[in-house]
Amino acid sequence: MSASALLAEHRVATGIPGLDRMLGGGLVAGRPYLVTGGSGSGKTLLGLTFLLEGLRRGEKVLLVAVDEPPNEIIENVQSFGWDLSAIQTLEANPGTRAIKRNMAVQEIRTMTDLKSMRDLSLEAKRGGDAEEISIQSIQLKLRQQMADVPFRRVLVDSITSIRRFTIKASADPQAERTEIQSLLRFFSESGVTALITATPKDPGVLTPEEVLTRGEILLTRKWVGDRSVRQIKIVRMRGCAHDPERRPFLITHQGILLG
Repeated sequence: MSASALLAEHRVATGIPGLDRMLGGGLVAGRPYLVTGGSGSGKTLLGLTFLLEGLRRGEKVLLVAVDEPPNEIIENVQSFGWDLSAIQTLEANPGTRAIKRNMAVQEIRTMTDLKSMRDLSLEAKRGGDAEEISIQSIQLKLRQQMADVPFRRVLVDSITSIRRFTIKASADPQAERTEIQSLLRFFSESGVTALITATPKDPGVLTPEEVLTRGEILLTRKWVGDRSVRQIKIVRMRGCAHDPERRPFLITHQGILLG
């Protein structure tokens, strides 16, 4: 059997048994996937569960933090009793670095070095003027770090915020698509299983990440009276038989519970 066939058969557990059953055994390894949902739907929690499952299996995992500083992420999951200290983090908040342009290429002048969640949780949130970040700048830093550390799982939280902070992308959709394609191809060529969170766009608007990722998991949350109802649906999963039904899930003191 060829190496590519072996890779295609290998499944990556998400850390949520019910979701793995919906996926027919887990995510196909070495591919990028999209996790979409509105604010408070559970996207970051699902991604952190995915990273913690990797740690339990002895894998190197990486969080690319854009939406929230790592110390706030730790505070948000303290009630679960999770130890996030071994998760390596690339903090990509635009207030924590400066980027300069050298002709047509963005080069990183200063960016938070790869650190553990434990180290980052001890640092106060730094101030400073917001600087532009881009998918390209994050990919450059990832290439630098992954040359030394063989990460098997990566969570990018979130690509929506990267787009919001990137002036170039909003002005040139084709350039944005090219950069996203390059980032996703980098993950695949590196053998990384990646989850990329995003907030859904308007109906009928197809984003580059929706087209270029290998699958999409949608989380929804609505209020029925005073009760919050959460559901999960596998919108698409290329080359992988899956459960297409919308399933309810709960967020408990243990994390995500999906029957």
